[in-house]
Amino acid sequence: MTYEGNAINQGCPDSSVTRYYNFDVARARLSPDGFEKEMIVINGQYPGPLIEANWGDWISVNVTNSIRDPEEGTAIHWHAFLQQETPWYDGVPSVQQCPIAPGSSFTYTFRADHVGTSFYHSHYSAQIAAGASGPIVIHGPQHQEFDYDMGPVLVSDWFHEEYHSIIEGVTGTDPSRFLPAVSNNLINGKMNFDCTTVTDGTPCVSDAGISKFVFHENSTHLLRIINGGSSGTEYFSVDEHNMTVVSMDFIPIEPYETNVIALGVGQRTEVIVRGKSGADAERAYFMRANLLGNCTVSERLPMALAAIYYNDEDAENEIVPDSEEQEFDAERFACGNEPLELTRPIEPMAVTALEPETTVRIELRRELNATGHQEWLMNGQTFRGNFNHPILGLASQGNVSYPYDPQWNVYNMGSNHTVRVIWENNNDPEDNIAHPMHLHGHDFQVLSAGPGEWDGTIINPENPLRRDTHILPPGGHLVTQFQADNPGIWPYHCHIAWHVSSGFYVNIMERPDDLLHRPEIPRVVDETCRDWNEWSRHNIVSQIDSGVKAKAKSRIRMMRHEQAGKQFHW
Repeated sequence: MTYEGNAINQGCPDSSVTRYYNFDVARARLSPDGFEKEMIVINGQYPGPLIEANWGDWISVNVTNSIRDPEEGTAIHWHAFLQQETPWYDGVPSVQQCPIAPGSSFTYTFRADHVGTSFYHSHYSAQIAAGASGPIVIHGPQHQEFDYDMGPVLVSDWFHEEYHSIIEGVTGTDPSRFLPAVSNNLINGKMNFDCTTVTDGTPCVSDAGISKFVFHENSTHLLRIINGGSSGTEYFSVDEHNMTVVSMDFIPIEPYETNVIALGVGQRTEVIVRGKSGADAERAYFMRANLLGNCTVSERLPMALAAIYYNDEDAENEIVPDSEEQEFDAERFACGNEPLELTRPIEPMAVTALEPETTVRIELRRELNATGHQEWLMNGQTFRGNFNHPILGLASQGNVSYPYDPQWNVYNMGSNHTVRVIWENNNDPEDNIAHPMHLHGHDFQVLSAGPGEWDGTIINPENPLRRDTHILPPGGHLVTQFQADNPGIWPYHCHIAWHVSSGFYVNIMERPDDLLHRPEIPRVVDETCRDWNEWSRHNIVSQIDSGVKAKAKSRIRMMRHEQAGKQFHW
């Protein structure tokens, strides 16, 4: 078997095959680490079910919102899929759709346009922190040799506090709650927890168990690592084994060896690990995911463990590994990803334009507003969307300027072909906040990332790293560039759930003229907005973060649109 990667220059094939899935999103009381808590999960499980397809397949997922007691909306985002020709299925409420109303269903249909590993997650408020997420594997062209595909390795920080309560603290006025404390760290939804620390009577089992993997002697194993958490930068390693890195996000890279890899929230890395031989293959080893204090938004930093065995008997008997943890210098990462000099895509692509048609410089700050609430500002403006009026639907009818609501943070790129975005993190580096920046609808080129202001130097201009998520370091910069060849409204945001809830989010409007008079847009948008508008008309939308404006203000804006001669269906 050989490693699968995205043959980016060959175009996406059409397999004429559709893979069908049914998702039911509902509340459940589960105990991933032994501590029982109320969660929002998909098909009753955490992580959610694995989606598998071949490159060029269509994926069709019918999502039903069964969230009750209390009811709330939902929407599922298919992380890192380009959604070319299907921008209405990207899954972000207030941008491409209204939320799926309680009791309603909505079907997403999109192309498996990449090869490799990703995941899906709710993009409604911070439901991802409640458990609404799961892995995706797309099979296709092969690049690097390996013997066994070990499947997804989903690492995620874990919070015992209910997600809405966390947002109340993060967006509130009490500084002691701005940094929520991680309760645990999980690998494939499992880890032990010390229940002697539980004092409120919550059901808890200390030995819930950890995930297990069985390696093969002197063979190579592909690990599909996903950081599907809410806030933590994860440092992944395998005791006494080195890893060969072969892909970052969906992009195959020239292989290199390391003993640890950093993943911000939303990032994926595929690595190949060679198994031990002889007496070393008779032992058990730990796989680890560390949250490090110099790069993670939290007050508590637990470690996740999984066990690697070389025979089924040891796995069944749950032999406890006695392996030695990898030593590494965390400062090598400087709260960022691997040095860009190390990460060169296999399929070379030079910088699309040394002088792009559009350059957007976004200065980032964290401040308290006039009422003492914490919020993130991009060029002095925070984000708040409106669930009842998705921006994509408005753009399809020619409404591409929003002076009446600058908080939608729309950057209109017009018909320009190349776009460069320069992020400047001007907060005090002592804040130690690393931001994993994710752009929907694109694989961007990473031109530079590091401390201080960008000096104009492009790293690897002949073949820079391409990916969809990259870390903006504290007190530093991130420079990305992409081809504006995918008409739509594409969010560009920090993937830390609490930061999105505090407004860390902009929207890239791309080729708006190509969105005009597309009949699919109002039809698809209306599927969600009809039911959502009816539900929200009779229910209070308990939304305290960046999701939606007050309904009274929404009605005022609707009147303004109508007075201007614009009639909308949703």
